[in-house]
Amino acid sequence: MKQLRKFVLKAVVFFLVVALVACANPATTAAPTQAPATEVPAAKTVYKIGYIQYSSDAYYQNQADAAKLVVDYINSNEKEFGVEMTFVTSEGKPEKELSHVEDFIAQKYDAIIDFTGAAETAQKSAQLCNTAKIPFFVVGSTAADGPGKVTSTIKGDFVKMGAMIGKYLADNYPDAKIAIVEGTLGQGIVEYFEEGFQNNLGPNNKIVLKGVGDWNAEKSQNIMTDWLANWKEGDFDMVYAMNADIYLGVVRSLQDAGKLNNPIKIITHNGRPEDFAGVMDGKAIATLANSPTYEAGVLLKVVVTVLRGGTVPEVVITPFAMVDKAHPESLLGWEVDKGVQAYKDYMIK
Repeated sequence: MKQLRKFVLKAVVFFLVVALVACANPATTAAPTQAPATEVPAAKTVYKIGYIQYSSDAYYQNQADAAKLVVDYINSNEKEFGVEMTFVTSEGKPEKELSHVEDFIAQKYDAIIDFTGAAETAQKSAQLCNTAKIPFFVVGSTAADGPGKVTSTIKGDFVKMGAMIGKYLADNYPDAKIAIVEGTLGQGIVEYFEEGFQNNLGPNNKIVLKGVGDWNAEKSQNIMTDWLANWKEGDFDMVYAMNADIYLGVVRSLQDAGKLNNPIKIITHNGRPEDFAGVMDGKAIATLANSPTYEAGVLLKVVVTVLRGGTVPEVVITPFAMVDKAHPESLLGWEVDKGVQAYKDYMIK
C-alpha cells in the first residue's frame, strides 16, 4: 500500500512539472489561413416544371421537342437557375389531363404547363393549382371562363388567325363556296378560328359544309371522301383545312377524286413543312404559318420569368403570318432550334 501511495505521488509531481514548463514556454499560435481568391458559387436554384402534352401528333410533339432543347439551353447557359422538366401526355383525354395536374401538385412542382384538350378541363386545373399556390400556364389553347386563374396563356390570337384566312379568301376568291374541315371542338381553338374567319369573308362567300376532323389526317380524308361521293358542280369549290394534318388528308382525297384545283382548292393553316411545300407546289393556295417550336421558347421565357419573381401578361400572343407562293419569306418555320432562338430573343411586353 505504501508503494502505491509513493507511485501516485510521483505521478502527480511529474504532471505539475510538465504544466509549469508549458506555461513558461507557450506554443506559437498559427497564422490564420488566407480566404480563397474566389468564393465557390452557391448551387443553382432548380425549378421543377410539369408539361402536359395533348397528344403525340406533330404540332404537340414538335413543341415538346423544342421545349426540351430550350431546357438544355437554360441548364447550360443560365448561371443562377436551372430547370428540371417532366413531360407527360394526356392522349386527348380530359380525365388523364386532370390526373396529371393532380400528380404534379402532389409532387410539389414549381409550375405546371397544360396544352389542354378541353377548355373546361383547363379551368378545373387552374382552380386546383390556385388552391395549391402553384403557377399554372396554358399553351397553344385556352381555358374556359371561371373562378380559376391561369397565370398566363401563351398562344396565337386565334380570332385574328381566322380573320386573316377569311380576308385572304375575300380578297382573292370573293365568290368561293367553302367547306370547312375543323379541328377538335371544345379545345378553345376551332370556335375562335371560325369566329374570325366568318366575320372577314366577303359578301359573296358562303360556308356550306362543316365536318370535325379532330386535327387528324385519316379522319379528314374520310370526311372529304364522303362529301365528294355526293358532290355536284357548284356545291363547294374551296376547303378550309384547319391544320397541316387535315390538309394532308384533304389533299389525298381530292387527288384521288381528280378534283384538286379542278375545281376544288384548299387553304390551310400551320406552315409545317408539308403544307408549306403544298403551297409552293400549288396544291394549296395559302397557309397561315404559326410555329409551335417558336412558341415553346416564348413559353419557357414566360414561365421562368414568373418563377424568378417577374410579372407577365395574362395572355402572351405568339407570332403568325399568311404565306402564299408570292410571299414565302413570311414562313416562321418549325425547326426545333426556333425554340432556343425565341427564348433568347423574345421580349415579354
